[in-house]
Amino acid sequence: MNKHIITQTLTLVLAIFSSVNCFSQERSCGMVEHMAQQMQDPDFAREYEKNQEKFREALEKNLRTNGSVYNRLNPIIIPVAVHFPSGQESDRVCLEALAQTQIDILNADYSATNSDASLWNSASSNYPGVVHGAANIEFCIATLNHPTDFVGNPIDPDLVEGEPAVTIGYNFGNGGDSDSNWSGYMNFLVKNAGGGILGYSPLGGSIGAGQSVVISPSAFGSGSGCTGYSPGSPYNLGRTVTHELGHFYNLNHTFSGSCNTDDGIADTPNISQPNYGCSTPGSISGCVSGESALTMSYMDYGNDSCLYMFSEGQTNVVDSYISGVLQSQFKPNTVACNSTQQDFILTSINGPISSCPTTAEDAVFEFDYTALSGFSQSVTFSATGQPAGSTITFTPASLNASGPFTMTVSGIENTDIGTYEIVVLGSSSFFIEQTTEVVLNNNCTSLQCTPFDSEENLELVIPDGTGPNVYGAQLQTTITIPDLGAITSLTVNVDITHTYIQDVVAVLYHPDLTTNAVLWLRDCLDEGAFDITFDDNGSDIVCADPTTGVYAPNETLSVFNGMDSAGDWLLLVVDGYNGDTGVVNDWSLEICSEQPLSSPELNTNLEQVFVYPNPNNGSFTLELKSDTSNNVSIDIYDVRGRKIHKQAYTNSGNFKQVIELGNIESGLYLMTVSDGQRKTTKRIIVK
Repeated sequence: MNKHIITQTLTLVLAIFSSVNCFSQERSCGMVEHMAQQMQDPDFAREYEKNQEKFREALEKNLRTNGSVYNRLNPIIIPVAVHFPSGQESDRVCLEALAQTQIDILNADYSATNSDASLWNSASSNYPGVVHGAANIEFCIATLNHPTDFVGNPIDPDLVEGEPAVTIGYNFGNGGDSDSNWSGYMNFLVKNAGGGILGYSPLGGSIGAGQSVVISPSAFGSGSGCTGYSPGSPYNLGRTVTHELGHFYNLNHTFSGSCNTDDGIADTPNISQPNYGCSTPGSISGCVSGESALTMSYMDYGNDSCLYMFSEGQTNVVDSYISGVLQSQFKPNTVACNSTQQDFILTSINGPISSCPTTAEDAVFEFDYTALSGFSQSVTFSATGQPAGSTITFTPASLNASGPFTMTVSGIENTDIGTYEIVVLGSSSFFIEQTTEVVLNNNCTSLQCTPFDSEENLELVIPDGTGPNVYGAQLQTTITIPDLGAITSLTVNVDITHTYIQDVVAVLYHPDLTTNAVLWLRDCLDEGAFDITFDDNGSDIVCADPTTGVYAPNETLSVFNGMDSAGDWLLLVVDGYNGDTGVVNDWSLEICSEQPLSSPELNTNLEQVFVYPNPNNGSFTLELKSDTSNNVSIDIYDVRGRKIHKQAYTNSGNFKQVIELGNIESGLYLMTVSDGQRKTTKRIIVK
C-alpha cells in the first residue's frame, strides 16, 4: 500500500458530498445527502467537529499503544433500542424476533464471526497488506431501565421493564430521526427512508443526542419478516444495517467519486466508484496500479450475500470512535447480555438525595441487584466516596440472588456541605465486580425563611383606568433580594387601599422579568382595601371590607421554586376601570431556601457565583469572583445522579464562561463548581 493513514476531517467529508451520488438502481445509501443537510445546522456541525477531535485522539492513542485496537479482554457492550413506528402492537412477538435477527447479524459481522467470513481465506491473496478486522464490541437490545418522563412514567407505555427495548407505533422524534428521550441508546429506526434509498446515518453519529440509523423496512433483519417489515432480496441478510452503522461509527464508503480523495483508511484500496452486485475478488482495479477494489467490504455497495468483512483499519476506526466518543454517552444499567463482561447488574433506584437529613436521621439509597444468566455467587457490597465522618451500612450486606438492597449513610448531620459521588461496589470471591454511582447533594442544610419588606407608607398612587375595562399605566415597585440560593417556597404580602378593589390587578415578577405569578385578578367588588398574604397553601379569597388574611393567589407561587432568589423582585399593579383610585401602602416577600447548618471554608469562599439566565435552554453563563488562579471545574448532574457534563477551565481571577449543554431534556440539574479545594453547588433549570 502507498497510502498513509489519514484522519477524517470536515474537509474530506465535504469533498465526498460534492463528488458522490449514493442513489442508484441497486444498493442505495443516503448518508451523504443526510450529512450535507445536517451540517447546515451549526449545533450539529459543532458537535460533529468535537466528536471528530475526540476520535482522532482515541485513534492515535490506540494505534500508538497497541498497533491495533483489538486486544482487549472484554468487548464494549452497546445498548440498542429498535423502533417500528408503523408497526402494530399485536405483532410485538414477531417484531422483537426480527429485531433480534438483526442484532445477531451485527454481532457476527463486527466480530468477524459471520459464517461467510471464511471466504476471505481464498480472496485475501488479491489484497496484499489487508487484514480481516474484528471490532471489540457487542450489541445487546436494552432490557432494563427503560426511558421514563419527568414524573417517572414510561415514554412508551407498552415497554415492559425486563423486556426488550423495542417500540411499536411510537412516534420516534415526532417523525424525525433523533429523539432525546432515547439519548444513550444505539437507535435503529425502521421506516421508509425516502427517495428509494435503503437507509442512512450520520457520519460519526451521537448516541448522546438520541440520533438513529434509519433503515428501510425491506432491508432490516433477515428471515420471513413481519407484517409491513419483510427483508427483500438481495438485501435480506441485514448487511444494510451493518453498512449504515459503519457510517455512524465514522466509516466512509470505500469509494469517493474520485481517485484524488479516499476514505481515510490505509488498508482499503482507493477506488473512485461503488461496486454493485457480486464481483469476483480482485477483478476490479483500484486507483493505484496493482491494487484491487475491496468489493467484499461492508462499506461498498454489493449485494448482502457478497459483503462479508471489514479491514483491520476499518475496525480500528470503529473501536476508536466507540471508545473515544460514544462509550461515555451510553445510558448505564440498561443491558443484560450473555456476555463475559457482566454477571450481575447494580441499579440505583432513588439517587440523588439532595437535602440534609435532620439530626439523627440517615440518607437511605435504594438499589436493585440483578443476577444474570444463572449467576449465583454471593456478592458483597461496599462503597467509597461518602462524606468524611459518616458511616455506611448495607442491608443486606450481600446477596446471591436477584433482589433489592439499601445503603444507609449515617452521621452526616455535622459533615461538610458539598456534592459526594458515592461509588457502590459489588464483588464476589472470584474477583467478579460491578459498580454503580449515586450522588449525595447539599448535605447538612436547613430550611430558612427570610422576610424582606418594602418601605413603610409607600403611598404609591395607582394610575386610574382610562375607561370601562381599559387599563391605565402600570405602577411598578421593587424589593432587592440577596442570593439565598435556590427558592424552596415564598409568600407575598400586599397592602392596597382602593375605593373599588375589583378594578385592581397585581402581579409578582421574578428578577428575570419573565417568570411571574398573578396574585390578585380583579377579585371582589367595591370593598375599600385589601391587606393579604398570598400563600399557595392559603384558602380561596373571602371578600370583606377590608379584605385581610392568608389566601391562595390566582396563579401559584411555586412557579418560582428552584430559581435563584437574587435580584430586584417587581410588584406590578394596574387599574382596569376609570372612576375609582387607590394606593399601594406597602408590600413584602418571605423567601424560603435551604441554607447550610454550618459555614465550612469549602463553600463560603465561593459565595459570589452567578448563573444566568436561569431558567435557560441549556446555554447559560457562569460567573464567579475568584482570588486564585486555580482551574475551575464544572460537573453537572441530572436528577437521577448521572453526570451529564464535566469540564475544566483555566482561571485568571474573575472567571466568566458560557456553558453549552447541547440538546438536553427540560428539568432540574445540579451543577458543582470547584475552584481548587473550594466548592459550591447551584441548581440549573432547563426549559
